[in-house]
Amino acid sequence: MPAAAPSFEKLMQKSPRPTDHLAITLGPFFIVLFDLVVPCIIYYVWYNTHHHSHRENDCNASGPELPKCSPESHQINRHILGYAIVSFGIGELYILIARVCRLFLHPDECAPLLSRSRWELDATSWVYGVSMICALIPFVISSSQEMPILFLYSPAFLLGFLAILMLITLVPFRIPIGIDSQPRGTPLRPLIYYAAEDFMAVDFLQDRDFRIRYNLRYEQSKAFRRMLFALTLWWLFGVCVYLGSVSAVIWTLQFHYAFGLSLGVLFAFLGVWGGGSYLGVKMEIDREVKTGRSV
Repeated sequence: MPAAAPSFEKLMQKSPRPTDHLAITLGPFFIVLFDLVVPCIIYYVWYNTHHHSHRENDCNASGPELPKCSPESHQINRHILGYAIVSFGIGELYILIARVCRLFLHPDECAPLLSRSRWELDATSWVYGVSMICALIPFVISSSQEMPILFLYSPAFLLGFLAILMLITLVPFRIPIGIDSQPRGTPLRPLIYYAAEDFMAVDFLQDRDFRIRYNLRYEQSKAFRRMLFALTLWWLFGVCVYLGSVSAVIWTLQFHYAFGLSLGVLFAFLGVWGGGSYLGVKMEIDREVKTGRSV
């Protein structure tokens, strides 16, 4: 007689209201506002106001044969681009501050299981903070080396850093330190594993009880481990597609087209890969439900 499939406890057992932690609930709104809407408003209002009149005045005064009459003239203003990049950073910084505040003020509710101090936060907060610093690299280089086109690579540097971490975490070497709720000396787990644990416990208000069930599920379910490994590969592939797509946009289109389209490519990538992840997880959930197990 075949052995019965193991039954797992439901992972998400809380049903929080959006108002339970309004600062985190508003996060997606601020991401869209400050990462997409405001940068486009800042740049294109300036561009439409100054480009045509300034180019016409320069060409009338100097003749169309001079370089400053080229179509690329007056498409770029370092101060305006700086404001746009600052806006992009506000959206990311808001999310980071909101989740850090919850971890710092309520560590007994949502901190990692191995956390001994509220200052430790969680792995996602530290990775998120470092990735934001990586996003500043093209901003600094473009400002000092007169390469304004690198402004558009700020999101790519952020995601590129995450892709490197994804690649590293595909190798299950034994970790010398504890990560989140995973003790040192155990095999490294895929990056999506840590991200999902932290986001569900902190941002989705499932708290420390979720971390306990989540770690137990990972240890007991081979299918669950396989799913998280596949999700990490899926997002690693997605970042590669995004980097190739945004590079094609940046280097083949005029700057005033590339500016808006590069942001569009970013949000299209997040939408497609986020939707694909949701469908993949849902299929796994449905499969486990059919076999009589809770998810």
